[in-house]
Amino acid sequence: MLNKLYTKFVKDRTVGYWLAVAAAAVLLIADIIFIATDVGDRTFSVVTFVFVLLGVASEIVYIVLDKKVLDFLPVLSCVFYGVAIGQHWNLGLGTLSDVWNGVTFVGGNPTAALSFGIIFTICTVAAVVSCFMKQKKEIK
Repeated sequence: MLNKLYTKFVKDRTVGYWLAVAAAAVLLIADIIFIATDVGDRTFSVVTFVFVLLGVASEIVYIVLDKKVLDFLPVLSCVFYGVAIGQHWNLGLGTLSDVWNGVTFVGGNPTAALSFGIIFTICTVAAVVSCFMKQKKEIK
């Protein structure tokens, strides 16, 4: 049983595969913390939460099913991640502009906006980079 799981999920995998898995794992953890720390201010959005979950779910489907016809799923997960970070930065930059200008107009949590924005952006870039890398080693 363990040998079969090892063969399917670990053996013959490349750095690109592990980069995508790591990005999805970090995004899932960050997304759970993101929604758990939501105190109802402008920085948090259910749209961001849902699109990160959709991206992680598409990556999980790609990993588990491992069919050649599903090779587009890592790109789709990047699209979901991109929509999520776009929404997050769209809401978060108003909060950050309050800090930059010294005037509280929009409100929100600037630390959360910046922290989650950076984490989401780094993981999205890692996922995009992994899309341009091989996911499996060539078996000779």
